[in-house]
Amino acid sequence: MQYTSLLQTIKQSPWLDGAARLAASPWLAAQQRRADQEAAARRAGAADPRYQWILEQKDKYKGQRCFVVATGPSLTMEDLDRIRGEKSFGMNSCLLAFEQTRWRPDFYMIQDRYVYRKLAPLLEGEPGARLPAVWVGSSIARPLPEGFRRYPLHLLDHRMFHRQGYGAFRFSEDCYGCVCDGYSVTFSALQMACYMGFREICLLGCDCDYTGPQSHFRPYGYRDPQAARMGAKMLAGHAAFRQFAEARGVRVLNCTRGGALEAYPRIPLETIV
Repeated sequence: MQYTSLLQTIKQSPWLDGAARLAASPWLAAQQRRADQEAAARRAGAADPRYQWILEQKDKYKGQRCFVVATGPSLTMEDLDRIRGEKSFGMNSCLLAFEQTRWRPDFYMIQDRYVYRKLAPLLEGEPGARLPAVWVGSSIARPLPEGFRRYPLHLLDHRMFHRQGYGAFRFSEDCYGCVCDGYSVTFSALQMACYMGFREICLLGCDCDYTGPQSHFRPYGYRDPQAARMGAKMLAGHAAFRQFAEARGVRVLNCTRGGALEAYPRIPLETIV
């Protein structure tokens, strides 16, 4: 707990954050090499019991449509009610909507340790028990409740380049090998959706705008100290992901109401549901 609080304090200071990442760069680079090696081994056929469940998801929904529901301030309960019956991915604080909508995501994903820490009472309690599938990034080291699944999140070089720039953007078509970080769990959901065979992905609540007073549809007591920078990083990531998706015959649509994301064609939610 104290270690996590210290990291948050460091992140609030650009100078301290940059100095800490520079000092830790040899260790972070070693982590990246190890993640590369483990991912390559799994792609080559090595068995890894931690992630074996992912192989069962390959092309399970081939040719179908899904929604990836982010938690931007534009998201409404009416939107969630509208997509009931559609296959959907939820994430992070979507749990806070459950008292006001009958919508439940088919797949729930979370990978930020600070966010998990804030939402753990809900996620590991009764609201989390309503979720059909809970997938947690390997970046979260804490013990997980029975039934939760881990996925191999590869942080690329983003922990080293978090201040200086975007670092590399890379996405994985083999999620058993790894799921690549894009500065948001939204990108992990997008990669999993492609891996599972979905060929049309509709984004909802994906504002990518952290400049206003409210950065999420429901406040839950956590705001990234670097939130002001995150929108630009995510927009760059989505521009890269569009190329990745189109090369694989996957159509991504943006049904978000407003927001800053223009990488994908926009289409009003009411016209497709």
